[in-house]
Formats: sequence, C-alpha cells, structure tokens
Amino acid sequence: MSGYILAVAGAVLLSAALSVILPAGKMGAFLKGMSRLLVFAVLLSPLVSLMTKKEFSLESAKVGEDSGYLLTCADLLSAQDEEEISSFLEAEYSLSSSVNVTRDPSGSFPLTKIRINLPADGISGQDAHIDIADCIRTALAKRYACKEELIEVVWEE
Repeated sequence: MSGYILAVAGAVLLSAALSVILPAGKMGAFLKGMSRLLVFAVLLSPLVSLMTKKEFSLESAKVGEDSGYLLTCADLLSAQDEEEISSFLEAEYSLSSSVNVTRDPSGSFPLTKIRINLPADGISGQDAHIDIADCIRTALAKRYACKEELIEVVWEE
C-alpha cells in the first residue's frame, strides 16, 4: 500500500513540475496532457491488478556500484596523468621517462602511486641525479596535491 501511495505522489509531483517548467505552446499542452495520463494510469493501476487477479507491487531497484566502470575511469585518468607527467619532465628537465601512475578506483580517484623510471645516461656530475629526483618529487607533489612519499623516482641503468 505504501508503494502505491508513493507512486501516486511521485506521479503527481512530476506532473506538477512539468506543468510549471513546460512552455505554453502546442508541445507544452501535449506533454502536460501526457503527464496527466500518467497520473491517471497510476491511479487506476490497483483496479487493473484486481481485474487480472495479480497483486499490485512496485519492485524497488537495487542500486550498486559499477566497479568495472570505476576501474576504467581510474585507468583513463592514470593514462592521462602519465602522458602529462612525461610531457612535464621532457619540457622542464629534458628527460625522457617512463611513467606509471596508479589511482584508486573509488569516488574521487585519489593517487596511490606515481613511479617514474628515468634513464641514468646523460647525468652531469656524480650526484646531480639526487637533486633532480628531489625536484621532481617536490614539483609533482605540489602539482597533484599528494604526499611526496607516493612519488617514486627510479634511475635505470
């Protein structure tokens, strides 16, 4: 019974909202008439169920999380970040790199790890790569608003 009352209330509210929003032309009159027919159909639905001897019920929908979609979105954002970071490193430090970004497939897709593989060749000086790695960590932490611990810079031989 409560499902029937909710259905009637919802149809009436929808009809009222449509009558306020719709324009006054022919299309508006047509849509208002269709919304009134919807309310009428909802009001008559218990009578139809009595005639067909079937019980009237409105099934509730189960709402769940689409983990496949969230994983796809996280992968797309990670790929976009990887390309952006590679371009940034090329432009800022003239380093060609392999970047791997991992995002958590939850609502806001937070960064879980950024791994940057840099070639060891082309380093000028004995410890120059240490300073560059720290600069990269600091710049990316600021740019992506994440902790520096999430950013791993690896020099490949």
